[in-house]
Amino acid sequence: MLPNFLVIGAEKSGTTWIYDRLRRHPDIFMPEVKEVHFFNRLNSNFETRQNYKEHDLEWYRAHFRNREREAAVGEATPMYLCDEKAPERIHLHAPDVGLIACLRYPTDRAYSHYWMARGKKHTTRSFQEVVQSRSPRFINRGRYGKQLDRYLSHFDRSQIHILVHEELFADPIEHLNEICSFLGVDDTFYRDQSWITDTVNRSSTVRSTILHKMIGRTAKWMRDHEGFRQMIDLLKKSGITDRVKEANKAPRDYPDMPYKLRHELDQYYAPTVQRVEEVLNREIQPWRNRSTASTLEPSSSG
Repeated sequence: MLPNFLVIGAEKSGTTWIYDRLRRHPDIFMPEVKEVHFFNRLNSNFETRQNYKEHDLEWYRAHFRNREREAAVGEATPMYLCDEKAPERIHLHAPDVGLIACLRYPTDRAYSHYWMARGKKHTTRSFQEVVQSRSPRFINRGRYGKQLDRYLSHFDRSQIHILVHEELFADPIEHLNEICSFLGVDDTFYRDQSWITDTVNRSSTVRSTILHKMIGRTAKWMRDHEGFRQMIDLLKKSGITDRVKEANKAPRDYPDMPYKLRHELDQYYAPTVQRVEEVLNREIQPWRNRSTASTLEPSSSG
């Protein structure tokens, strides 16, 4: 079967945390591999992903073959939100699908994304260069208004459940319950669960770039080939792949963003904040509290 819900993004906004929590719910099935990358054209590093062209729907369905009686079946690929091709492709094959978007204040998202890329040796540019060039890879991905509008041109607003990252982590159980209600599954499961507030994906850098690339390329090759895909699912389920990845990580704290760059980005993203507020029909106070933008006007949407 095809999934009946998708976590579409945004990158560095808590999608791994959401994936980890949702797949523990007894009424929700998500594959061992978090990001299937079927509907998107580009991956996080702006490299072309050809899964949609090179594989058919049977290849995609195979990722959900281990589903038993779970009512909600989904996957989480955060590139779906910002990929221009994804909304149309998703609508073509799953017009009734539920979509979950978790959005982080875009200035903070861009900075977190940049330092993740630096930690993985995916970029050597300074953050100032990234901001001044309006890098499509780091800066444009925070233009949620434009991205949501692409989805709203294909899907009804009721099909898109939008979470605000800062609100989610301020009250995770409440927002997980809301997701459950959106998916039509039991919304009492997460009550009194001690693991709810565990951190996932702490800021880190890789110890060995060669090992990091080798893991990624091997995993991609195995996912693309029938027979080996089952093997990588078993490795993921056993925890071996996660332990190898963790062993190759070193903790990393990145510096505070210079005020001048923060102010520039806050101004740049002010229209994005207001467009998302229009879609939500309310002000996003945590974002307004973070912003230094003088152009951010009071919302008229209540």
